[in-house]
Amino acid sequence: MSLAMRCRFIREAFSIEVDLSVASGRVLGVTGESGKTTTLDMIAGLLPCTSGSIRIDDVVVDDEPTGRFVQPEDRGVATVFQGGGLLPHLSVDRNLIFGRGRTLRASARFDDVVEAFDLRALLARKPHELSGGQRQRASLARAFLSPSRILLLDEPTTFLDVASRGVVRRLMKEWFAVYKGTVVLVSHDPEEIDDLADCSARVRVSRGATTEAVLSAA
Repeated sequence: MSLAMRCRFIREAFSIEVDLSVASGRVLGVTGESGKTTTLDMIAGLLPCTSGSIRIDDVVVDDEPTGRFVQPEDRGVATVFQGGGLLPHLSVDRNLIFGRGRTLRASARFDDVVEAFDLRALLARKPHELSGGQRQRASLARAFLSPSRILLLDEPTTFLDVASRGVVRRLMKEWFAVYKGTVVLVSHDPEEIDDLADCSARVRVSRGATTEAVLSAA
């Protein structure tokens, strides 16, 4: 799926103007001091645009002039937030198939993702029994198993130690190479963006009356 945004979000003295377009199959890296998560929240439908519109493929999902707003669950977007967000009372296995039925577990895709993220020995464990790196691998695997064709990754390696960060980054890079959808990767780490993204944008801090822009890079 492709993604196109031309919109503005304003909250009190904080303002972001977003003008970007990402083709299907690309990995867009987003950096900057603040406003990155707000941009993801607008794409996911967790925050409405103050003005302008967002399109996913040829579908308008947020359009302030007409009042059209597609709810998050209907946008075809999967998000991995900082810390992962696994359901604490479910095993890794049940987290991976949550909301999608047991047929997913029997699929070749399930096996491919479980093997790619090295989760086979962890399927029976619950999140509190995992290390930080293991939890993040499970969260990423759940996102890649979803039918969503746009993945929003918010600082996916921030809370990991150096060794775990390297493992998760390698796994993401390998999976991005075969993933057919669009990825928006937020990171404060320029090295991570350089390693994983094939195009980039920067959010500049905006306070007071000045509105800054998030611009896409080819």
